[in-house]
Amino acid sequence: MNLRNLSIERKLTLLAMLTSTLAVVLSSASFLIYDLVTFRSILSQDLATEAQIVAYNSAAAMAFNDEAAATVQLSALTAKQDLVAAVLYKSDGTVFAHYYRAGSPKPELPAPVEGREARVASGHIEVFNDVSLRGERLGTLFLQSDMQRWNTRARQYAGILVIFVLLSGLLAWFVSSRMQRLVSRPILDLEQAMRIVSVDKNYGVRAVKTTSDETGRLIDGFNTMLAEIQHRDKALQRANNDLKTRTQELEDEIVHRKRTQEELLKAKDAAEEASRAKSAFLANMSHELRTPLNAIIGYSEILEEETRDSGPAENVRDLRRIQGAGKHLLSLINDVLDLSKIEAGKMALHLETFEVESLLEEMITTLQPAAERNANRLQLRVHGDIGSMHADITKVRQILFNLLSNACKFTENGTVTLDAERQPGSEDRLYFRVTDTGIGMTPQQQRNLFQYFAQADSSTARKYGGTGLGLAISQRFTHMMRGDIHVTSHSGQGSTFTLELPAKVAPEAAEPSSELPASPPVVETLSDLPARTTVLVIDDDVSVRDLMSRFLEKLDYRVISAPSGLEGLRLAREIQPDIITLDVVMPQMNGWDVLDQLKSDPALASIPVIMITVVDHEALGLERGASNYLVKPIDRDRLAEALDRHRRPDEDSMALALSGDR
Repeated sequence: MNLRNLSIERKLTLLAMLTSTLAVVLSSASFLIYDLVTFRSILSQDLATEAQIVAYNSAAAMAFNDEAAATVQLSALTAKQDLVAAVLYKSDGTVFAHYYRAGSPKPELPAPVEGREARVASGHIEVFNDVSLRGERLGTLFLQSDMQRWNTRARQYAGILVIFVLLSGLLAWFVSSRMQRLVSRPILDLEQAMRIVSVDKNYGVRAVKTTSDETGRLIDGFNTMLAEIQHRDKALQRANNDLKTRTQELEDEIVHRKRTQEELLKAKDAAEEASRAKSAFLANMSHELRTPLNAIIGYSEILEEETRDSGPAENVRDLRRIQGAGKHLLSLINDVLDLSKIEAGKMALHLETFEVESLLEEMITTLQPAAERNANRLQLRVHGDIGSMHADITKVRQILFNLLSNACKFTENGTVTLDAERQPGSEDRLYFRVTDTGIGMTPQQQRNLFQYFAQADSSTARKYGGTGLGLAISQRFTHMMRGDIHVTSHSGQGSTFTLELPAKVAPEAAEPSSELPASPPVVETLSDLPARTTVLVIDDDVSVRDLMSRFLEKLDYRVISAPSGLEGLRLAREIQPDIITLDVVMPQMNGWDVLDQLKSDPALASIPVIMITVVDHEALGLERGASNYLVKPIDRDRLAEALDRHRRPDEDSMALALSGDR
């Protein structure tokens, strides 16, 4: 029989049977050998123990040279059916007394051996043991036993193992003959599809894919090949009918143009509707524009560095103009976003503890180039030990940046000073004073200072630029942290802005606040929330959290965000979300550590984690247990598709309805 010509079903069955049977035979043989070796050792030990007893009982008879008593003692061994011979040797090696099993030929006696010894020789087990009385050696006892019990046990076990091997082989055939269908059935189906294509020339036939292994990929390749052949046939047919359909295409083009005109009218109406909704548009688009603007700024900086050494100088200047325009536009968009959040009552504080002096030194270093552009001198004066502060560091930095940048902008060939001091007492508060020697302001100008889109007057706006949002937003941030900001100024004599903040901002101040009257916000508790899929967004970037929340809420997910890895772990244990999105680059605790803790916690290990980050280490993320890995900037369709895989089953119909909106 040629094995190569057998069907794949028989090959797989035979292969499984041979493998399993060989394994059973080897394991059974090993067990049999081990058992027989162990049993022989037990027989030797039993015979050695019997020899010690007989030698002890025969010592008195040998001491008094009582051969009859010794013979009687040895004759008691008739109860041991496997004992062939028992001999007492004197110390000079002569036989003193003996016992031979009845019906057995007289064995050939070996020379006596001093001490204790057990051995297997000529199919018998032999044991020597000294006969001593009160420490004096009187002779040697020799016992010889046959291996009848060992042979009987070997035959019994061998028969059992043969039966076991036969039954195992039969079971292996039964299982393998059915399990081989998992491999052979897709191949046979593919063969059947190939025959249909070959005989009928029907390229519309497709092989059915039932697995995702190599066989499944082979079927995919076969179907792809058929699709390409079918596509080429259709292309040839279309080429033959092209002349006949040209006139119809021209008529369709006329209809298409009429339809386009109707669509243009609808687009005009939509544009007018968009104009009426410009406030909502600005709030939403500010989020969408920040990511490409950050990319524009970053890539322009890279191109500037590459062009600075090798490219033309005018290209460097152009790239710097791009950077400046991008940063200016990004700043404006950030201000509009902050303004829209404040007016909507959705601006929140993120409180943390930080060193104040380090923050101030960072601000001075950052604004030094801006001061030098107007030939100003920028200086920092810290009075006493200013210590640390518990507040929203981002908003404190933004307020100080606005005050210092304004002072540098409205001062030329002068001095801008930042004074900071701490005044402990019943209320521990910090005071920051920004003093400049610039143009100053009149009382009327000061009254318009903190209004949205308003500067001191139109002349300063034309000369110095700006949108009038920076100081207005700074004042709102200050009020959110239970602080105050005010100005003293005289025209032509400079200005002093004083920022007063509590050293420890109260937690209730972190709730969203609004200067405009609004209806009380509705706060949902976990028990009040509808049974929607919950997504926990862990990212230290406020804009990313905001974008993710907006996008996911449109897809009818319930979104909870965490600004750090530690907070994300706490929320994950508390609310048990259905899905977690996780950034990698975060301070204090990075995303890899968070992922490791999530997967090591039995209560959280089953929650799918989608990595969303700028770090392109997809293989590492999947190896550590992430369900998906997306690289920023995020493709929303890919994110929605990844989330839909883990949506609750009772939301499938809703997910299908929402997918049309994307």
